[in-house]
Amino acid sequence: MNIFQEIVTKSEWIIAVLALFLVAWTRFNSPPTNRSGTTFALFFCGAVFYCALIIPLWLVIMIGLVQGSIGFDWIGSKLTQVNPEAQAELAQYAPIVATLIIVVASQFRQVSRIDTAARTFCFKLAAIPREADRLAVELAQGADFEPTERLRRQVTKIISENISPQALDFCRDGTLSARFTRAVALYNLFVAPRSTGEAPEFAGSRHGRSVYALIMQMGETTAARADVRYEELMHSSLAFFTSPQPTHELKELLNCNIAEVTNLTCGLVARYVLFSEITHNGRLQRLSGMGFDARPTPTFGLDQWATTILLVMFLSVAMMVFIPGTRPIPVGHVLTIAITFGVSIGFAVLGAIVVAQRFIARHEEDSPAYPPVAELVIAGLIVVGLSIALRIGIPLLAALTQGDGVQDVLQQFLERLPGTITPFICTISLGFLCCYMGSLRWSWYRLAGIAAIGNGLALTGAGWLVGSLLGDTVLAQFYFHPERAVPTIALSTGLTGLMVGAVVLAVFNKSERIRKDCVERAANDPHMTVSLNDARTVADDIEAPLLSRFAALDDLGGYSRASVETMEGRYVCFRPAFSAADTINAYLLNLHWDEAESCLTFEEAERIDTGHVQKGRVYIPDGRPFLSFVTLEKGAIRLIMVSRPEKSTEPMRGLITTLSNPGGAHFTPASAPIVLKRVVDQAPQLGFVRPGGPDYEAYRSDLETVMPIFGCFATAPYTNSGTELHPDASQRDVRLAVVK
Repeated sequence: MNIFQEIVTKSEWIIAVLALFLVAWTRFNSPPTNRSGTTFALFFCGAVFYCALIIPLWLVIMIGLVQGSIGFDWIGSKLTQVNPEAQAELAQYAPIVATLIIVVASQFRQVSRIDTAARTFCFKLAAIPREADRLAVELAQGADFEPTERLRRQVTKIISENISPQALDFCRDGTLSARFTRAVALYNLFVAPRSTGEAPEFAGSRHGRSVYALIMQMGETTAARADVRYEELMHSSLAFFTSPQPTHELKELLNCNIAEVTNLTCGLVARYVLFSEITHNGRLQRLSGMGFDARPTPTFGLDQWATTILLVMFLSVAMMVFIPGTRPIPVGHVLTIAITFGVSIGFAVLGAIVVAQRFIARHEEDSPAYPPVAELVIAGLIVVGLSIALRIGIPLLAALTQGDGVQDVLQQFLERLPGTITPFICTISLGFLCCYMGSLRWSWYRLAGIAAIGNGLALTGAGWLVGSLLGDTVLAQFYFHPERAVPTIALSTGLTGLMVGAVVLAVFNKSERIRKDCVERAANDPHMTVSLNDARTVADDIEAPLLSRFAALDDLGGYSRASVETMEGRYVCFRPAFSAADTINAYLLNLHWDEAESCLTFEEAERIDTGHVQKGRVYIPDGRPFLSFVTLEKGAIRLIMVSRPEKSTEPMRGLITTLSNPGGAHFTPASAPIVLKRVVDQAPQLGFVRPGGPDYEAYRSDLETVMPIFGCFATAPYTNSGTELHPDASQRDVRLAVVK
């Protein structure tokens, strides 16, 4: 009876905590549905962060209810005259009442603002908003798409009847007609069913239709934009494909519309897939069903993980029952120990595989690579923490069920604490084996044998250490002769390590070899620029958005976003025109941080010579006062090298190197001074600026300041006879004649 009273007494706390987490989960998931823009791991971490912010508020409210002047003390004092025990009875409901107050308080405007700020902070802390954008870019910029037969017939009819048969091309060769056909197919796959009212072909189940309706409701604005762009796409394609000699402007307009429709549609597809599936392989499976080349590869997934745990549990039960010298143990205690040990080893396997996947992805081309000691140690400590929670939680649940005391559970945990060494050593051992043998092209039995020996020896040592640290009191509970129990513990633990090492490495190696084959096939396919099969692991998904948002690649200079944030903005870019000596070409240049590219990027705008608009990446070498705006397109390179400003208002000065075609078809390398000035208030004069223009003199004086501090031109030495230099040649100043 006392046990049930204890459970009932604690139930207020249990119910309150569970309700609090449910409230945090619900609020964090709306609006909009944040899980559609992230991985489940990131969503869970963000929800935990948000719940952690609510718990202190819950505790403060509860203290106020119990001890505050207007709380239960005041109510209890009024009721004491009727029922002397009323105050104590009210106090036990403080946890639940505090939870209800938190729920109701969020309906008030001021409290709702604070709650929104807390959720926004947790979104950013967990890097939630970037996963859908990353997947959308992968789908839009090169993932192969093969329409189903039904969709192929629909697209064929639309293009043939409304545009032209020559615009229809289901090949994946990157031509304009192929890209146009792909954009039309993507739109009719995902967006068009919204307006027709038909169920999408890929959403056959009730759950799929429900998720599709939810995503389209959330993305109403994006879908409406896709409808408008699709209409523009059809008009521009009709003009281009039916014209006997389509102009460059028509081609550019069609390219722009294709990109817009593809990006908008793939953004909706990415959110649908992320909301529908939690696991990485599940998402690949769903994308494959929609027609994308995203076949899931075998991984050490949930089934293999559960099988490993069950094998460890069965082996533990068998050794506790059949090894000579062991005492008879109640069945309940045997199962408790086996489940705890099996799940602890399962955590160790999971930690080792995550670290190994990260290691192989980073060092695929490096041989040999320095071992990830720090990551394995951190993973091992996390596994130890989870094991401690299991070693307390499972016996505690059994104690409450069987009527044992809670103090006995805590005492047993402290006595058996050295047992956490085993999963820690298992994490380290399996991690090293998977890192260095996970992708070797050896036979499975050879790998399994070596892994079994290596992990078996490691866990044998761990078992010997655990047996030596356990006291005779604990060993006497399991063995008739505790003084001879250490070798038995070492042997039984080593057998477990032998079995786990063989199973884990055999499956892990198979999955890694298939993944590498998929990557190699994608690399050899000239039409596939992005491979979804080469997607990141769960650990990479957690880290990648943070890296992509705040740091550029080493090849770009390795600069951080914080170091270049003051440079972002709109600039007027002007230089001498190559076609006329007295003319200055001025246009706008937008400089901003690109999340997908993970670097500072630029894009020109409002150029009068629209056919030469450039965009590209910004390279900033460490320790040098210049930065480079580089355009790379089909082998053509254009370079702008300018000074890095110390203040945001200071102009950038330097040189541009590009091609000039004064004769029309004949191109000549050309270089000229160039200046970039930030646009603050009024818009400057753009286009071809000639003498007498409002900004001509300002542009010309700024261009003259380039030489010789921010750039110089070296000319061929001047000679009279071919062997002697002009007497004044060494004394002449080399100057740049800009625009007079």
